[in-house]
Amino acid sequence: MCTKPAENQENSPSRRRLWTTLVWRSYESPWGEGMVAVDEDGLRLVELPRVSAEVALRVTSVDREVDKDQPAPTPRQSRALDFWTAELERYFRGDRLGWSSEEIPWDELGVRPFERAVYEILLTVGPGETISYGRLAEMAGHPRAARAVGSAMAANPVPVVIPCHRVVRADGTLGNYGEDPDWKPRLLEHERSVMAAGKLR
Repeated sequence: MCTKPAENQENSPSRRRLWTTLVWRSYESPWGEGMVAVDEDGLRLVELPRVSAEVALRVTSVDREVDKDQPAPTPRQSRALDFWTAELERYFRGDRLGWSSEEIPWDELGVRPFERAVYEILLTVGPGETISYGRLAEMAGHPRAARAVGSAMAANPVPVVIPCHRVVRADGTLGNYGEDPDWKPRLLEHERSVMAAGKLR
């Protein structure tokens, strides 16, 4: 998740669906291995690599523990794992830096209508660029909902794919980003470096 979810997010549809059977696979990045999870319906979760040893010791992911005894993926799950691990590795190689709304499996992710409206606007923010919570709320048609936008970022189950690292505070400071706040500047710098070098294919 991009930030710690607010307590009132705990019973949202996206939270309830976390308890379906997940299968995990690792993907490679310049900062180590991350994880992607799918269920029979498709993409469900993305975990960034645990770069900080302190974070790795402090954070316990219930879902990731399931990985130790996970069942063999079904053919459908294998296809989804193949696709999304390849997509995330393309991102970290700089072969692509974003996804369109049409590429996001909204039904599988189980996000709420407000979250989806915010995420769809966020997907139009270019690689390496940023937008404030307030401006994102305005563009999504909810000009007084900056706090709710923050909650939507916290509820994002697929960081990088839905680029909540591009959302910043009104004063331009980066703000929170889950258990490892260094990921926000790290991802922005990755995108800016790729764009500046003209590497994007």
